[in-house]
Amino acid sequence: MASSKRRSVSHAARASSLADDGRSRQSIVVYVHGIGLQEAPADLKTLWDLALFGRELGDGSRMAYWADLLHPEVLRGSVAVRALSREETQGAVDVDDMMAGFADPRQQAFAEALLQRLGAPGGGAGPGKKITGLPPWARKPLSQAFLRAFVADTAAYFFTPGLRKQVRQRLIDALQLPTGQQVTLVAHSQGSVIAYEVLAALGAVQFTLDALVTIGSPLGIEEVQDFLVPSDRRIPGAVSRWYNFADPLDPVAFDKTLAGDFLSSDGAVRVQDELIVNGQSRRLWGFNPHSAIGYLSHPGVRRVVNDAMRMDQLARFVIARDVAERLGAVPDERHPVLIEALEPGYAALSEDAEGMNKREQVEKADLPASPLGDAPVLALGRRVDNLAAELWGMLDDPDAAEIDPLRRFVAARLTAAELQAVCARHQSLRVYAVWQSARKSKLTDWRSMGVIKADAALQSFAADGNRITWAVLDTGIQADHPHFIRHGNIVAAYDCTRRGPPQLMPAATDRDGHGTHVAGIIAGESAAGLAVGPENQKNLRGVAPRTRLVIYKVLRDNGQGEDAWIIKALDHIAQQNENVTEGLAIHGVNLSLGGPFDHTVYGCGFSPICAELRRLWRNGVLVVVACGNEGQLNVQTPEGEVEINTPMSVGDPANLEECIAVGSVNAERPHLYGVSSFSSRGPTADGRAKPDLVAPGERILSCNSHWRPRRDNQYYYESGTSMAAPHVSGLLAAFLSVRREFRGRPDEVKKILLDSCIDLGRDRYHQGRGLPNLMDMLLRV
Repeated sequence: MASSKRRSVSHAARASSLADDGRSRQSIVVYVHGIGLQEAPADLKTLWDLALFGRELGDGSRMAYWADLLHPEVLRGSVAVRALSREETQGAVDVDDMMAGFADPRQQAFAEALLQRLGAPGGGAGPGKKITGLPPWARKPLSQAFLRAFVADTAAYFFTPGLRKQVRQRLIDALQLPTGQQVTLVAHSQGSVIAYEVLAALGAVQFTLDALVTIGSPLGIEEVQDFLVPSDRRIPGAVSRWYNFADPLDPVAFDKTLAGDFLSSDGAVRVQDELIVNGQSRRLWGFNPHSAIGYLSHPGVRRVVNDAMRMDQLARFVIARDVAERLGAVPDERHPVLIEALEPGYAALSEDAEGMNKREQVEKADLPASPLGDAPVLALGRRVDNLAAELWGMLDDPDAAEIDPLRRFVAARLTAAELQAVCARHQSLRVYAVWQSARKSKLTDWRSMGVIKADAALQSFAADGNRITWAVLDTGIQADHPHFIRHGNIVAAYDCTRRGPPQLMPAATDRDGHGTHVAGIIAGESAAGLAVGPENQKNLRGVAPRTRLVIYKVLRDNGQGEDAWIIKALDHIAQQNENVTEGLAIHGVNLSLGGPFDHTVYGCGFSPICAELRRLWRNGVLVVVACGNEGQLNVQTPEGEVEINTPMSVGDPANLEECIAVGSVNAERPHLYGVSSFSSRGPTADGRAKPDLVAPGERILSCNSHWRPRRDNQYYYESGTSMAAPHVSGLLAAFLSVRREFRGRPDEVKKILLDSCIDLGRDRYHQGRGLPNLMDMLLRV
């Protein structure tokens, strides 16, 4: 944990300070919320802290709360502020009821003017009319979020006697700060109108405003500008930097840019506008392009606020950015997460050392004495168990949450409210961080054996994988396939996609077929002399035909899986290796799967799944990972759709240093045709060379899980880096079966493997070190 490069690496936020009268003042952030119903004040502040920083700031943030002045019900209990459901994104809403609620003629005129702006070209949208001129799927959410909340709240703010002064006073009170205090002001929606007017009215201020950040602001709408006070649209003197963010579909930020509307008196300050995609506008179910949480959790907004406050963007967080984005989702929607237990010896965020030491002493006192020095491992296991038990007790529906304790994590599916509750109690729960259980998916012959010199090694050295065991983490296995019968390759098959420990599958099946195809490339052999396959080939075999296979189903029948299921399999592999008295029970793992990498959440190669693979590697297990099939991208141009090759497309976990990342090459003529167009290219996001090497991945013939007796369909062709990775797994199993002294020494094996590669003359970031050569490996040592 101490050396981790995850974005949660440091244990305290590092903020710069201002020396005014000899004292240091930490920069703080002041929030101004927007339209509609809101959570209770303390809950809303916490939500914004978590979305923007991944942790609660305590006194480091303030919320200028005014929702209760228009919606008193918010103080009578917590109000679930949710995104709009999929069912609510259809059709349109008649606006008669809303218009009838405006008793003041000025309010009605203001509302009609705004509705006109949203109407069809050349048409109106007043009483009795429906909102038209918008995409059908967007009409109702626009009506809901914009008309009922924005029009009503903004009209009330401008025209209800005394209300404007009351609302502005809430922000003025929040800005009562010590002289010289550094402040960043973040305002959402109608809050940006309030912030602008207050700053303009204050004139000289005693605090130092580092930046004004507006998100989803209606300040660009002419009808709003007409009623601003002051009306000159000058940037307030206190504002030295103004950043404005808007989503293209946000109905409140109808006019997206402010730079042409607001100018400073001396021309020195200019609004910096940026269009971004709100996290909630990418969702059909829960669509809400105006979501405050969606804006605040965006990397661009986070970067600007952290820079303005001079805070470390890599500071310790409790909730990862991509999980924080879910805090604004539909209340009953559940999100797969990995809750990482705090390892013994590390303090929870904001916990003092004395409190940590007391907790450590209690935990250690409960553990049995161990001459092997495994008390920290036992303590961590105790923490995971306690965390799972606490979650079970604090959730309203623990069955729906699917709480599943792993070795270092507790996997669960939590709602936004439950995520917030876990973050609020992270110290007592001993939580290090809450990560997304990210989706992973599959990365979708005898001719390929000669390319990597596996056939020659089999004949010369009997390099057949005998007495070597390899784990295949994939969609499962069709265990009754004849290819695996001859050598009895399948040792065991486990299902990791269900809650609880990996479950043995006595009658293992593979409805998707990907895992069976991958396993057949590593090991197994067709019946002697039997003509099989689409071209009646004979003697089809895996690279190391006698290798024993342990199968872990970590992808469901649709080829999709989660990090939690993969980590569950890796935990099981580690436990098996720990339980043998000599050597390793499992010598290597193959992962022909992967997913995207988000650099805003963790360091490259330091995601939760990468951390577990690194531990496995350092305990002697070879890790082989498909590099990904994102090497080609379809782009729309004026001339039509074109395909381009994309660098830095290596996914997760292939970007891990402690693994062997495999790209794809043509199976028959690799020197002529080179690297497959679909194969992901390096470098990694942090500048390391990947892939490590390439192997045959085009039109690879292997086992068909949907085979039927007396039919010529036992094998079929498939392409992808998913097919290239098992070639390398099989090659390594074959190598270890001959050079057995290298078992449990992955760093040395990787060096021998890469030093033996044949250079194909392609770019290093495309081909890695080239094509593996098993004969050269065996002759080198």
